[in-house]
Amino acid sequence: MPDVIIIGAGLAGATAALELAKNKLEVVILEGGDRLGGRGYARPFAGSATELDFGGAWITPWQHRIRKLCRAHDIELRPRAPITERRWFRDGALYRDGPTASADRAAHERVIARIAADAMLLKKGETRDEQGRDLAGISFADYLDRIAAPRPTRDLLSAWWTVSGNGDKQRVPASELLSSSAYSDGLTEGMADVWAETLVGGVSALVARMIDTSNAHFGTEWIARSVVTTDRSVTVTAEDGATVTARAAILATGLNPLRNIRFDPPLPREKAEAIRTGHLGRAVKVWAKVKGVPVGVLVTGGGSGIEWMFAERATEDGATLLVGFGVAGDDWSPDLPGDIRSALSRFFPEAELVAWDWHDWNADPLALGTWVAAPADAPQAVAASTWTRHGPLAFASSDFAPDQAGWFEGAIASGEAAAAEIAAYLAAHGTPSQA
Repeated sequence: MPDVIIIGAGLAGATAALELAKNKLEVVILEGGDRLGGRGYARPFAGSATELDFGGAWITPWQHRIRKLCRAHDIELRPRAPITERRWFRDGALYRDGPTASADRAAHERVIARIAADAMLLKKGETRDEQGRDLAGISFADYLDRIAAPRPTRDLLSAWWTVSGNGDKQRVPASELLSSSAYSDGLTEGMADVWAETLVGGVSALVARMIDTSNAHFGTEWIARSVVTTDRSVTVTAEDGATVTARAAILATGLNPLRNIRFDPPLPREKAEAIRTGHLGRAVKVWAKVKGVPVGVLVTGGGSGIEWMFAERATEDGATLLVGFGVAGDDWSPDLPGDIRSALSRFFPEAELVAWDWHDWNADPLALGTWVAAPADAPQAVAASTWTRHGPLAFASSDFAPDQAGWFEGAIASGEAAAAEIAAYLAAHGTPSQA
């Protein structure tokens, strides 16, 4: 019987395996998919050998955990191409002179200044502005109404919402965009400045090397459906009826997929309620290979569909790869490649579409969403304090990380914390013969 089962071979699970190996514990990793990496997913772009990140990609200069792991496992970092040109789609047309017309400029600047001030208040730990108004629990939609953002400014902020809040504007708090804006003195446009680098080979390559170093046993296409705990063991049963039993387990699936696992006995109320609530991250990330567009162009706008596109890198045959983001929801469900063609006609009318590709994280049963977006009325669902160890079960995910939730760095921090909890639990409960 192994010491620990880890369910999920993403970055959080791989980190936990590495940490448990330091305690000389025997680990089995069970992954539901046919690959490693979780929501970090690098693979060749359609019809080519060019490897791209179809899940998370960018890391910041201060994220020391993932940088340390990359150095330890010989993963190179690729600098992000600089933004060399800016375009805005507003008022039904494409502009290169600014996000608003002159008539809206004063109102726009007032809103941007208000956002910057509120972002810096949140960064300092304040939850209310100088007038006593809530900053932490107000939805993004209600916040836009509060600050009376004009329509072109709303469209601009909506585009940046796709790479920050990434969920229902009526339900996800404005603090998601404000916190991201605080990376650059409160300026929303500046949040891209900290997306410094990506991993060559993606997190997929890093996770594979981490698991190899940990010497953990692992199996793919092992979809966990039930977790039964006793005072001596944890038994995990797969969709096909196969079972594995260990002394403890770490659930590293992410928050939303936990709803498809039955726990016997049931988890405590706060965890069960958090699973029912889930998180609301519903971003759509697409790649398009085009001709006629230089690297470095960033375009935002449109108000729905794909609202944010960046000419990310050149290909060997002289084309350009564009990455685009939108948020799926009641007002938009992606219809590809139609939505890509529509975005190109608005943002890059000079472009010739060669190929496109994506991964549907919202439909993926092992993800059921993208990076974490907490409901404004239920922040406890993704609070790290909700997801502390329960008996022989610990939980690890960037969704409820104790630090930098939603980032790869958060996944690592959560994996470290879960491994420490389980190592302490097993040390306290002795060997199986002593239990």
